[in-house]
Amino acid sequence: MADLKKIGGLLILLGGILGLIEGVLTILGTPLYALPSIDFALGGLITGILGILFSLIALVNSGFIKIPALDFSNKWMVVLIMGILMYLFASGLGGILVIIGAILLVLK
Repeated sequence: MADLKKIGGLLILLGGILGLIEGVLTILGTPLYALPSIDFALGGLITGILGILFSLIALVNSGFIKIPALDFSNKWMVVLIMGILMYLFASGLGGILVIIGAILLVLK
């Protein structure tokens, strides 16, 4: 079961990095790929900033980055919620990876 936690952590890391990249590309106006998102309702700038913020929160709560202001107590639940929000805002594939990683972190 320790291997599942390592795989989950790796998936969260990859999803968070991909979410950061997709957020920056959305701000620049060049999406990585065309998945349905909420970009039509919000501007590319707002959607990109939300994608970057959600990715950073997921990376902080999984333990890869240390930012005390974004650190919460119930880590796996926060990572799961951030994965869902990443999927909705600007980072489809990164959000899916974070969701799967958070589920693997919970398994014992």
